[in-house]
Amino acid sequence: MATICELVQLPVGSECGRWTILKKLGEGAFGAVYLVKEKGKNDVEYALKVEAEADPLGLLKMEVAVLLEVKKQKIVRRHFLELADKGNLPGKFNYMVMTLVGKSFQDLRKSAQYNKFSMGTAISVARQSLEAVEDLHNIGFLHRDIKPGNYTIGRKEMHELRKVYMLDFGMARKFAREDGTLRNPRARAGFRGTVKYAPLACHIQREQCRKDDIESWLYMMVEMTSGRLPWRNLTEPNDVGAFKKECKTLRPRCLFGGCPREYLEIFPILDKGKFFDAPEYTAIYELLERAMVSTNRRVSL
Repeated sequence: MATICELVQLPVGSECGRWTILKKLGEGAFGAVYLVKEKGKNDVEYALKVEAEADPLGLLKMEVAVLLEVKKQKIVRRHFLELADKGNLPGKFNYMVMTLVGKSFQDLRKSAQYNKFSMGTAISVARQSLEAVEDLHNIGFLHRDIKPGNYTIGRKEMHELRKVYMLDFGMARKFAREDGTLRNPRARAGFRGTVKYAPLACHIQREQCRKDDIESWLYMMVEMTSGRLPWRNLTEPNDVGAFKKECKTLRPRCLFGGCPREYLEIFPILDKGKFFDAPEYTAIYELLERAMVSTNRRVSL
């Protein structure tokens, strides 16, 4: 049986709307991404993502919805890509065109010494990636798939190597209505996300809320900082969930070894919040600032 990616293949030199395909950048279970240029304009390159029109998941629709909301709410554009175009080739595929970015956190970590960032870099990245989560929440969306592969840095050509971008909103869910009121949780929610970084709520099929995105962010930052997560060799979701619960309630140092001690204080902040509560982002930023000061002091000694 053909996969979605096999159904949507765009040859180099072909055209999609006003865009010319230059090369394929990558592909996965949900579609392919291509490097493109706008016809008649050869100075700026973009990324074009395609998804089969018949794809039952329809993840591209949610991605477009999020980036359109970002575009409307100009105040939150600091860590998001520009949606340059969107469209449909009837009977074949949907597509979206967005800013071209640099390497993902996942690729950067794998190429780094000991598979981790330096302490100062990790804390700096932690702040920017948390800002992106907060900005997304402020426009009423949960990400629900926070992981290193869904964050990138900017491009060297654009002088943005120190800027962080959040990607891939196909798993996102709108938790706030237009009038600002919050949607009630479903009695049971299916697993959404990536097992390695998913919050405990996923493992017990509970509706995710804002603090669950931050729990996933924390797991990601532990891996960026220390080079590993203690359940990295487990594959069964139930086993991973049990290990996460043990680390959170009984053995926190098992999770946070090699990380700033301030990381240990984040879980208690999250646990204070209820389902409808906005997380205490400011308190977490203050912990990251303390961690950076401590790191700089150690380096200078």
